[in-house]
Amino acid sequence: MAGKIKIFTDFDGTISINDVGDLMFEQYADSSWDQTVQDWIDGKISSKECFIRGCNVAKVTKDQMERFSKSQKIDPYFRDFVDFCKKRDYPILVLSDGLDFYINQILSNNGFADLEVFANKVIFTDHDRIKPEFPYYELGCLSCGNCKGYHLKEHRKNGDTLVFIGDGYSDRCAVEEADILFAKDDLKQYCLENNNQFYEFNNFKDILVKIKEIL
Repeated sequence: MAGKIKIFTDFDGTISINDVGDLMFEQYADSSWDQTVQDWIDGKISSKECFIRGCNVAKVTKDQMERFSKSQKIDPYFRDFVDFCKKRDYPILVLSDGLDFYINQILSNNGFADLEVFANKVIFTDHDRIKPEFPYYELGCLSCGNCKGYHLKEHRKNGDTLVFIGDGYSDRCAVEEADILFAKDDLKQYCLENNNQFYEFNNFKDILVKIKEIL
């Protein structure tokens, strides 16, 4: 039996216009956040440790995060892409090394509450404190809080064609597992440095055009 085409996409900076997680910590954490992010980029800490540190110094209520999420925009062409995939029965899975609350809020605000999301979890404690949880950490590479390469391997069945779409450092583990790769920004640079084949994109309109050509 022929396999399926399955679509996996990053969220921050890919579906969303902004890197929402980074923006959230810039707004609600203290000034140590910038150094924490740099330590993660430099490979000194895992993304799990990055989020633990960020949550430890953040002060944000559930209501504040809801309002913050409502202010975030998504790629204007994402809806056309989703409609195309649904008509052809291509499942779309959102993979993020960010936090589930703002991802689910933003997707729901834009009419995509039915999309399946795999992300780290955030727990609201006390009045304005948050704590991260990592349900997929032990299953992955142990560098990512939520390893996207793990999810691609977990969802692959014989004959499947896996498409991955991403833009950043947290997408690197998906590169070797994807059959068709779309990359921009930091992920594009990583692919160029490591001779990984990919299709460049700026938005989901670019992806839709190329997907139609390929498939």
